[in-house]
Amino acid sequence: MVRVNGPAGRPAPRVRDRAARENLGAFERRVERRPGIGGALGCLVIIVVVLNFLVNGPENLWGRGVVAVGLLIVATWGYVWFHRVRGGLYLFSGGFADAAGRRVIVVAWSEIRSIEGEKTQFAVGSLPAGSAFAYEIGMIAPRTGHKIVWRLNTTYTDVHQLAREISRRSGVPVTGITDPYRL
Repeated sequence: MVRVNGPAGRPAPRVRDRAARENLGAFERRVERRPGIGGALGCLVIIVVVLNFLVNGPENLWGRGVVAVGLLIVATWGYVWFHRVRGGLYLFSGGFADAAGRRVIVVAWSEIRSIEGEKTQFAVGSLPAGSAFAYEIGMIAPRTGHKIVWRLNTTYTDVHQLAREISRRSGVPVTGITDPYRL
């Protein structure tokens, strides 16, 4: 089941206003976003390196530069993470709005033309190193008529249930790989 928030899950006024301008109907629920584990692990490594340089590192311009750049990277990732987690995907009766930071994307159910699941596998040399799973939602922009592709990846809570929900509401079947554990 898609994770639902209570009153705290209400959309921000800018999201409500944009959804009202696009005639998306009544707000139903919010699907949360979570930060990626890769970024969190990368920041952990950077923090360990920065702390090592602070305690044992060289007292020269190069050492201080590593500390400054490392702290800047961690602070930037924290800022992006905070804004991404505060947003989310808001389901309305007539479509959805995806908000992350200042960006708000609004899509009506009638604009959706395709939903395709895809799995990308990564390798280091010939050894498998990991995989990523996402759904690509193809839609037509109402004002310009251009085809737009929107990716729903695993940063959304229960992305598989979310794709099924979008498929049911838009009347567009999910194609491609729908099970991330199948090759």
